[in-house]
Amino acid sequence: MKYLRHESLKKHTSFRIGGQADYFCAPKSLAQLKEALLYGRANNLGIAFIGGGTNLLALDKGFRGLAIKLGDGLGQIKINGLSVTVGAGALLPKLLSQLAGKNLSGLEFLAGVPGTVGGAVVMNAGAWGKEIGRYIELVKAIDHDGHERIFTQAECEFAYRHSLFQKGHWLIYEATLRLTKGKTLGIKNAIRGFIKMRRESQPLGIPNAGSVFKNPKHKYAGKLIEEAGCKGMRVGDAQVSTKHANFIVNLGEAKASDVIKLMARVQKIVKDKHRVTLEPELKFMVECKK
Repeated sequence: MKYLRHESLKKHTSFRIGGQADYFCAPKSLAQLKEALLYGRANNLGIAFIGGGTNLLALDKGFRGLAIKLGDGLGQIKINGLSVTVGAGALLPKLLSQLAGKNLSGLEFLAGVPGTVGGAVVMNAGAWGKEIGRYIELVKAIDHDGHERIFTQAECEFAYRHSLFQKGHWLIYEATLRLTKGKTLGIKNAIRGFIKMRRESQPLGIPNAGSVFKNPKHKYAGKLIEEAGCKGMRVGDAQVSTKHANFIVNLGEAKASDVIKLMARVQKIVKDKHRVTLEPELKFMVECKK
């Protein structure tokens, strides 16, 4: 496995923002992932994990350590009846396509969501009242010392846009989900419908990292931001999307510092107007806790 030096993180995040990682690798198997963790330990390197890089902001200074991005070799999909075992590196669109072909229903709400299965589980990704956590049976993960562990659904501590794995100690490499039987036509129609809704309401053609803020209880962050007059607000080349106010887009040469300043400005204006504190959903690329 190759360890790249001074790798640009812009290439590995949907925001197209960020400096360089001192070291970078993309393991394609569990054995290579263990090798990468051992390499990081042996060289006293901090470690950061990159999923699909779709809800991640890499900082302008880059990362002074080893950035690990799971390769597609860790993206196998095995279907056994209603049970589906998926490698963390599997892309969500690929998973949904295979599920539809096997008449398996449940995850259609993730249609149009970029990124990997591992990232979706870490974030407990969801939309329209559903979350991936409810379909999880087991999660296999590995810690920085190479120790493996199997987590039950309850042990994953799923909550709104939250899971145990956000603490950074454990890295998911495989998940098993339980789905329900459906009809191919109905599943494909649902997938097309969700994709259509996303295209109509979200700035999919411009670099972004998805929803920036979590929805407060019984409220929508995008609506609060729009009502506060922040739609179209800009710092450098970072702009609150004119299509969906809970998205920040990179108009070309945005820096992480631009995004952070814009987020802080939006939070202050929303707090002043609505007396609501917006909590970030966007994750920042930092060293994982050991």
